[in-house]
Amino acid sequence: MDEDCLTLNVWSRADTASQNLPVMVWVHGGALVTGSGSEYTGELLTAKGVVLVTINYRLGRFGFHAHPELSQENTSGVSGNQGLRDQIFALEWVQKNIAKFGGDPNNVTIFGESAGSLSMSLLQASPLAKGLFHRVIGQSGGAFQPMWYRDRETTYSGSAEALGLEFGQALAGAEGDASLAGQRERSQEQVLEVFTKNPSFSNYDSLAIVDGEVIPDEVSSIFAAGQQADVPVMIGSNADEGTTFLEFFTPLFGEGADGFRAYAAATLPEVADQVDQHYSFAGDAEAEAVWADMFSDVLFAHPMRTWARSMENVESDAYLYWFTWAPPVENSEKYGAFHAGEIGYVFGDLELFGAKPVEADGELSELMASIWTQFAKTGNPNGPGLPQWPEYSADTEAYMELGVATGSKAELRIGKMDLIERAWEKRRAAGASVGGGQ
Repeated sequence: MDEDCLTLNVWSRADTASQNLPVMVWVHGGALVTGSGSEYTGELLTAKGVVLVTINYRLGRFGFHAHPELSQENTSGVSGNQGLRDQIFALEWVQKNIAKFGGDPNNVTIFGESAGSLSMSLLQASPLAKGLFHRVIGQSGGAFQPMWYRDRETTYSGSAEALGLEFGQALAGAEGDASLAGQRERSQEQVLEVFTKNPSFSNYDSLAIVDGEVIPDEVSSIFAAGQQADVPVMIGSNADEGTTFLEFFTPLFGEGADGFRAYAAATLPEVADQVDQHYSFAGDAEAEAVWADMFSDVLFAHPMRTWARSMENVESDAYLYWFTWAPPVENSEKYGAFHAGEIGYVFGDLELFGAKPVEADGELSELMASIWTQFAKTGNPNGPGLPQWPEYSADTEAYMELGVATGSKAELRIGKMDLIERAWEKRRAAGASVGGGQ
């Protein structure tokens, strides 16, 4: 790992610079703390007529460190979303240079998974990124939850600058210099060591924030006002996102039924009295399956549905998907369509996660890569030989299942989605400023 990381990779089959192929720019996931653009191959997608760019951006405290002194250095008086600025810088590079690789700077699709998908929603919301892309694909992640603010404490979070001050003190130690200048004297290894020791410093929700410039307001508010980039979106999540995360939560909350109840009380306290109506179980084994479902819904399915709904405030269409295929990894019956399981199918990397693919996996990969590139070319996933995919609307709740029973469906986990929506509405209503500035 190195803070000097602002590099990117270009995959192109263009014979000449004048081919004007659609461009797809991939932003990797990894909880905004890990990952690299070089991990993804362009073999399959470029074979379907696009140019692929995979980028890097600063991660962890290097990319998402808000601090009062950093804010003072900025002419706009803000700090905290340096990693998002890196992504925007990469898109500016694409605009200036991609034609040399046979790409069309006027037809750029940005896409990403997990934290990369969260980044897609942030880029669509950012006024600094408008005009740098023309379509968005989001895979399992969106910043539609109540967000942290740079300099404002809420009932559900501290301020990001206060956390930055705490980090500076931890980095300095009891006797050291906690100022910004003192922090800059520390090695990247020291920064990483302190960052990884205290979970509060790597809290996912505290990294990408409302800073006042890159992200001027909560993403949900920007989309609700129709102020996001008015471009087509194709977004969705996987059926079993939570299965690979449970092992990290049981030490915190306990196991089985008791663990689930503790998790539910901490995650959706505003609707705790209604959880049993939508997440019922009999015994510890069922409780863990329900726990995985709730995690999937809160962190992934609900934000993607909110994203799709919010596109009704602009002219462009939204297309919602639900990936249900279980990659053939060890213990696939346990993990199902797990978080990031679709990546190998989009990129044609079918042995990802140690999977042992069969012919059906290759067929699904060809289909998904065709859909992804068709959307990149036209802003619509429909085309010859592809399943008919209706656009999303709040009236129809239409979505496309990709996997076990590929085809158009409707009203995905609708009761659970409404439950989470009620919880977040109550949280925002109670989350008015309790100190700090705007």
